[in-house]
Amino acid sequence: MKKRYILFNAVILVSALIIFLVVSVFIVLSTNTRNMESEIKTYLSIIEEEYDGTNMKKCADNIHDANEKIRVTFISSDGSVLYDTSEITESNHLSRPEIENVGTVTHRYSSTTNVNMFYVASYIPSNSTYIRVSMPETSVTDMSYSLIWSGLATIVVISIISFLAITLMTNKAIEPLKDEVSKLSSIVGEAPEYTGNDIDKLSFQIDKVRDLIEDKISSVEREKKKVDYIIDNIRQGLIILNGNGDIIIINKMACDILNKDRKDLLDKNYIYSFINNDISNTIDKCMNENYSQNVGYRNGEREYIINVSTLDASFVKNNNKYGAVLFIYDITEEKKTEKMKTDFFANASHELKSPLTSIIGYQQMISQGIIDDKKEIDDAIEKTIKEATRMDQIITEMLELSKLEANNSEEKTNVSLVKATEDILNSYDSVLKNRNIKVITNYSNFEAYISNNDLYHLLRNLIDNAIKYNKDNGSINITIDSKNRFFEICDSGIGISSIHLDRIYERFYRVDKAKSKEKGGTGLGLAIVKHICTNNNIKITVESELGVGTKFIVKF
Repeated sequence: MKKRYILFNAVILVSALIIFLVVSVFIVLSTNTRNMESEIKTYLSIIEEEYDGTNMKKCADNIHDANEKIRVTFISSDGSVLYDTSEITESNHLSRPEIENVGTVTHRYSSTTNVNMFYVASYIPSNSTYIRVSMPETSVTDMSYSLIWSGLATIVVISIISFLAITLMTNKAIEPLKDEVSKLSSIVGEAPEYTGNDIDKLSFQIDKVRDLIEDKISSVEREKKKVDYIIDNIRQGLIILNGNGDIIIINKMACDILNKDRKDLLDKNYIYSFINNDISNTIDKCMNENYSQNVGYRNGEREYIINVSTLDASFVKNNNKYGAVLFIYDITEEKKTEKMKTDFFANASHELKSPLTSIIGYQQMISQGIIDDKKEIDDAIEKTIKEATRMDQIITEMLELSKLEANNSEEKTNVSLVKATEDILNSYDSVLKNRNIKVITNYSNFEAYISNNDLYHLLRNLIDNAIKYNKDNGSINITIDSKNRFFEICDSGIGISSIHLDRIYERFYRVDKAKSKEKGGTGLGLAIVKHICTNNNIKITVESELGVGTKFIVKF
């Protein structure tokens, strides 16, 4: 490419010089032609002034002696030559252009002198004579040729000098570029592949380095996207501060926790993000001292623990001041679980304490002889057994609930909904007859993939509640739909107020505690139902109206 570049510049230069030479020759030729035309007109004017009709030879010879290139001819009105300083010719001259166009300079070939000539003529009416002056073009032509040859020689010299100068300048111009390309090549880990100063090879290397740099940039961008993806999918909030306290990295979780957009936090100082003085003070201490500390943070109903640690890394340090890294952990669910466990143990203790107190009381009354009537003793024993049975039921359901929370269910299998429902209804046959509760069924059987034990507890608790909280002479409607895969149970019982519907699945929660205890309820049945549904990806919904009844829909 360098050779093409030099050749291109040389062609441009030579073309320009040739054009300049042609124009110059044209201008010089035109100027000399005009000068010669003016000169022969001057000679003609001199002859006209000196000629008196008798001194023809003298006038012509004087001019010819002054400039031997000048030819003077006297021509009569009939076209014959009267006198010619060059040679007398017998031919008639009236048809000559200069005679036909008196006063106009003409250019033509002269058969007498065998050269191209300039001609100009005038007519002297008093003597009926034409005076003609001519001059050869050789002086103009010679000058033109001389100018052309000298110009060509100049062009050759200038071209050689220009070629050498352009080559030298090109080499010098390329050297710094070569150095820069070498540096870029070393940066991207590629050695230069060109030699010499050829621009084509240098251009190739530049293109290659550019491609390598673009590959490196693309690779860096891909790695950045990977890192951003990983950071944004961390389940904890992450914030990294530089030595000035500016946020240089923040993930999506942290933005969501702070309820702010990333663009409003990135490159901003942390004091604009946290209005909590405890957090700001902790961050400030960690950035001045090398230590780690946890601090609490609450945003609405959510609770968080922020671990603030000193970050001693080159990309965050500023004026030897540490940066900081913040991990934000959402502990809302842990707090809820902790509260639920506390409430559970408190409720469990209370629920177990009541029947246990009754059992101990009745037994003390019997053992101490406070009651000695056989009927009263039998009544106390019956109540003791009832309370003990209630305790056993509570403990059994607590163990079942604990097993469900640990998701330690038995092996799943395909179980028939109709068969499981019929087996449970058969076990309640005497209760249904005693209370005259009518069961209406609409079966379209299907099988659910669930453990036998889980399905039994799920359906039994729903059927048990439909019986316990129903009215005497009431009804229960059970639908099993194979097409839409759901189990529906609807009773005509006491119903549930809308204010209680959101809490009916809580452990030990009772809509009416007195009535629930009277019916033998433990407050754990629906909690067990909810856990079974959650563990088996089953959807359960409830509809109820106070005094009208309750409907549960279980969609498998």
